Amino acid sequence: MTWTSSRRLLMAGLLLFFGVNGTAQVETTQPIKVEAPKPKKEKFKGEVLLATRVSITVRSQKNYNHVRTFTYDEKVAAKINKQFDHNKLYQHGDRVEIEYLAGSDKAVKIRGEPGQKR
Repeated sequence: MTWTSSRRLLMAGLLLFFGVNGTAQVETTQPIKVEAPKPKKEKFKGEVLLATRVSITVRSQKNYNHVRTFTYDEKVAAKINKQFDHNKLYQHGDRVEIEYLAGSDKAVKIRGEPGQKR
């Protein structure tokens, strides 16, 4: 084969590869939709050690050495701020059940009555 014949074969191969119009033909499909799994909610039962407008610190009922501090979700924060404004605070020793998102320390729901006025 000579230089010109190999060049012709290369050009013919390129034309077949890219098509006659000179552009590559690519088929697109619909994007795959992947939904993130909803985070699991877990519960923590315990006694209040300290409650502020920003967070609540709770000691476990089962293991007294297990202490956790939770920040509030937006809805819970509004409820806690109302309680602070009306002086109905969670006090040391109040029993609560905190529902939180697995893997985080953000309280989604707090069950339990705040202590009496002092």
